[in-house]
Amino acid sequence: MTDTSDLLVAENLVRHFPAGKGQVVHAVNDVSLSIAPGETLALVGESGCGKSTLGRMIMGLDRPDNGAVWLLGKDLARMGRRDLHAARRSVQMIFQDPSASLDPRWSAEAIVREPLDNYRIGTPAERRDRVLYLLEKVGLRPDQAKRFPHELSGGQRQRLGIARALATEPRLIVADEPVSALDVSIRAQVINLLCDLRDEMGLSLIFISHDIGVVSHISDRIAVMYLGRIVEEGMTATVLNAPQHPYTTGLLESVPRPRPSERRQRAPLEGDPPSPITLPSGCAFRPRCPIAIDLCERSIPTLDAHKDGRLTACHRAGEDKAQKASHV
Repeated sequence: MTDTSDLLVAENLVRHFPAGKGQVVHAVNDVSLSIAPGETLALVGESGCGKSTLGRMIMGLDRPDNGAVWLLGKDLARMGRRDLHAARRSVQMIFQDPSASLDPRWSAEAIVREPLDNYRIGTPAERRDRVLYLLEKVGLRPDQAKRFPHELSGGQRQRLGIARALATEPRLIVADEPVSALDVSIRAQVINLLCDLRDEMGLSLIFISHDIGVVSHISDRIAVMYLGRIVEEGMTATVLNAPQHPYTTGLLESVPRPRPSERRQRAPLEGDPPSPITLPSGCAFRPRCPIAIDLCERSIPTLDAHKDGRLTACHRAGEDKAQKASHV
């Protein structure tokens, strides 16, 4: 049994997908994480690292091959259909592409009302009042309630998706790349909206993104994923100011800077991740790592705790710069 003080706990999650000819895609490999009430955890990493698959398992939309997801002290995998339906009222999702996740045949009002109808929340009149309240809460006007998704801008469609996610009064929201499909000028508005709603409603938030620069403004903690594993996790300021894993460092160095002429401490990430079907021996990041040693080829590093409270899966974590340079 897990600690009931956490809102959600994922333990040793594994999810593989068949790829034909006896091969499998190693989407998620032995991932554990937790989130407390009112906390925002950012899950970051390059495309294909397993972030969205992990989010779907947390939602109960995809069951793990191994491991467990505990929501409010209950194991989602052991729930029957009725109990799982009830549990999902407490966890809702904001999808990456609002154009693909909103029914084009339904009006904005119908889209937000659908979860209320599904869970039979309130009377018809109370549902309509709540729909209008939520639309206003996310910055949409009452006259836009009758509009269809194609009649709204990209930012407005994502606001509509946020309103739908809030309809059931969830405890936790999983936001899967919620701003990546939006114009740069709109991204900050949506992120600020999520922050305001989180603080006002006491929500917990799992914010999935490939952009480590974006999550710095919204998260309390950061978990960095690479090829299905968490390689570094800790408080946002701790991880961003002094990353211990070379992959985290590479992500940070890849963030565009206001002054392009400013010298970087290290080159951004080079090369592409290996195939999730054929993983390298030892540390999966080894083929791209600038400080890899022989041990990295022989052994998969474990996610170990450090004095500052962070977790890092790197054989060379904790070494100073001189030590690392002497081994390269």
